[in-house]
Amino acid sequence: MYTQFVSLLSLLLLQLGQLSASNPHFDPIHGVDRIQTSPTTNGQCTQCHPLHDNFGQAPEPKLLFAPNDNQLCYEAGGPNGCHALRPSGYPAGEGDRMPATAAAPGYFEANSGGQRLPGVLLRRRWPGMEVFEDTRLAPTGHYYSPHRNDPDMPLQDSDGNGLCRNCHNPHEGASEHDLLTRVYQPWGGSWANQASVRMAACLDCHGPTGPIGMEPENRLIADYYDKGINNDGRAGHQIRRNRDIAISWPTWVRSGDQLPCFDCHNPHGSRGSDGVQPNAFALSDQRPGWKGLTDTRNDPAQNRAFCLGCHIPADGVPGSITVDGIVMNTLPDEDEHRSNRTEGCFECHGSDYSSPTSSNVHHPGDGED
Repeated sequence: MYTQFVSLLSLLLLQLGQLSASNPHFDPIHGVDRIQTSPTTNGQCTQCHPLHDNFGQAPEPKLLFAPNDNQLCYEAGGPNGCHALRPSGYPAGEGDRMPATAAAPGYFEANSGGQRLPGVLLRRRWPGMEVFEDTRLAPTGHYYSPHRNDPDMPLQDSDGNGLCRNCHNPHEGASEHDLLTRVYQPWGGSWANQASVRMAACLDCHGPTGPIGMEPENRLIADYYDKGINNDGRAGHQIRRNRDIAISWPTWVRSGDQLPCFDCHNPHGSRGSDGVQPNAFALSDQRPGWKGLTDTRNDPAQNRAFCLGCHIPADGVPGSITVDGIVMNTLPDEDEHRSNRTEGCFECHGSDYSSPTSSNVHHPGDGED
């Protein structure tokens, strides 16, 4: 009777639009399952919501097993909660991208033939609770995990820590991916070409209407992606299908598309590609050599290590790096592009965040200035 009641409740919530079949929490085979029933049925609301009691303890407000903060994500239902540990296979790599046949080609998702592989341990962009809760500061004074620790986060717990709910809705989000609260569809599909529409999950905050207290340069990111403000073919690290840069492009990448935020950033923080030296500014760990990158704007060696994670030096091997399905070519054969040079790429392509039209990695200079 209990099992039938829980299943009926879940079905009712689905019909009311609170859950959907695409919601990983509701997946009937691999979804949440913290209350053992006979037979065991996954995808139950009882992962987070007790129906009658909380194992003898008083339930939290809103009838939750744990407080309505990040601990709910880490520990819901008991000590063996869902999202505390770093998944095996972290970080996500090029092999984890959805193929051209998928609804969201190029999106980071552990998959088989374009079908998402279910299970918490396949969410390979989550570095684990320890990384997200890291309170250390980089030498520049920036948090390694800014979305948890920066005081300007819109939603905070009672201790002032940024909540997962700033970006995620456990019941249903505006995006079909990762339960995001806002749309994030970087490539392909019948989406508007404006980055502000396609990447609202990031640019709603990293834009002119971002949180009060955010550093000015972080509020300018949306401007660097805006082709109306920067109508020079370089806004948003724009893809121009230039054979001096790449050999081939997948079908989902069109001329004029812009580089997705997740190709360089992990909003959850970093442990470094070596697992020891984390990157600042939420730079991801997915590229070999991306470790200890704490000041790529000013340190030439760090800047070259960052850029050469995707670009191939002029004296390198064409096709040896692939980014988002783009098979990279060696850089044009100029002295500054060779692997033995020590100048920072920013010396020609910019690291200025002083105005909406400045040249920097989000809006690279053409190198001719």
